[in-house]
Amino acid sequence: MLTAMLITLREGLEAALVIAVVASFLSRTGEAAARRFVWLGSALAGLLSLGAGAGLFLLAGEMSDETGEAFGTAVTLIAVGVLTYMVLWMRRHGAGVKNELEEKVIRAAKAASPLALTLLAFTAVSREGLETVLFLFASSSTSGTTATVTGGVAGLLLAAAVGAGIYRGSSRLNMKTFFSLTGVLLIVLAAGVLGNALGELTDGLPGFFARPLWNAGNWLGDGSGAGALLKSLLGYSSSPPLAQVLGYGLYLVTMLWLYLRPRRQRQNLNPVAATETD
Repeated sequence: MLTAMLITLREGLEAALVIAVVASFLSRTGEAAARRFVWLGSALAGLLSLGAGAGLFLLAGEMSDETGEAFGTAVTLIAVGVLTYMVLWMRRHGAGVKNELEEKVIRAAKAASPLALTLLAFTAVSREGLETVLFLFASSSTSGTTATVTGGVAGLLLAAAVGAGIYRGSSRLNMKTFFSLTGVLLIVLAAGVLGNALGELTDGLPGFFARPLWNAGNWLGDGSGAGALLKSLLGYSSSPPLAQVLGYGLYLVTMLWLYLRPRRQRQNLNPVAATETD
């Protein structure tokens, strides 16, 4: 449940910020009437995401156990890949997203095109929505469908409340700190999801990689209680095979290094400027 809530809070807040930036910019530029096309595009994107999520869960439910497990593992690996790309992209380009959105709004407003504004909101929000569907489906394998849906709805409601507060100017949230912190948490979650997926794939691996490294089931099993909570949040396993431990560790260490390493400052390579300062 907590995993789903974090995912939808992060993705939902990104979508809410897109809507807030576009709507507030239209209000400041005297195009408040055009905001209805932003709400329309956002609503269509929400319906698309809900439909995709329902279709994904129904499709998996209609499959046999063996086929369903393979399908779930494939979707999980895709979700981890998308999440990885999204986190690293936001680290590099997040600071310029607002300016890019405002430039697109200016072009759409100048063209007086309701379709352009609708598509702008639809594209931005549907991207976040479809990402959320993938992540929730991946996390449902460990958290369960009911807990995933409950946590997902709670995260979306919280994101909507924060987004509304930001739009009205009543909420002051340090977005850089928020996205940096949730970025680290998403990396940890992705490592756990990847580890669980690799644990499901050990049947086809050599015995050395498939053999459990330890068994902690007697004092912290992963089927209930604290062990189940750790499994849903961090990908904990009471008897993990070597492939799962290696995949989890390599992904977590590599991603945290890529995400937290200091950004390099661009050096001035202009020889004329260098000469003038000498």
